Amino acid sequence: MEPAPTENPSEELASPPMAQGTAFNRRDLTIGLVSLGIGLIVGVGGTLTATSLGGGTGSFFPSAAIVAATETCDVVDNVWITVGDEGESLSMQSDGEESPGADYVDVLCVLDQLEVPDSVNTRIGSTRALDGRQTATWDDFDASWGYHPGSGLDIVVELSQQ
Repeated sequence: MEPAPTENPSEELASPPMAQGTAFNRRDLTIGLVSLGIGLIVGVGGTLTATSLGGGTGSFFPSAAIVAATETCDVVDNVWITVGDEGESLSMQSDGEESPGADYVDVLCVLDQLEVPDSVNTRIGSTRALDGRQTATWDDFDASWGYHPGSGLDIVVELSQQ
């Protein structure tokens, strides 16, 4: 048996309709890819620059925050405030009744630049000799400190080893 003839034989031979759309040529594709690349470079570069210029714990490299804090507070040459471990730790000794050290204002400036939370600042300020060595952690940092009226505040801030 043969298939029944159709009323319009041209329907059998007609190809499906072509999709109507914009054809991309090589030039359009090149311009699009170059624009995308430039946008990514500007976006990522701008974000990294803005983040690192922010200083503090928001720095692109947290260890840069310690060095930046001492530079901002102009205590780089202070022998009582020293950066160690290639920028990953900071030791500060304030003056006491019986021994020399950094001005407490300079110590507070550095702590402020490291964005120490108010709760930790309060704990540091209310530490007594009887309390022994105290510790705290915030963002990317760990700190330990002790206080004695005769020798002042001794504080070490270092990058967390998380």
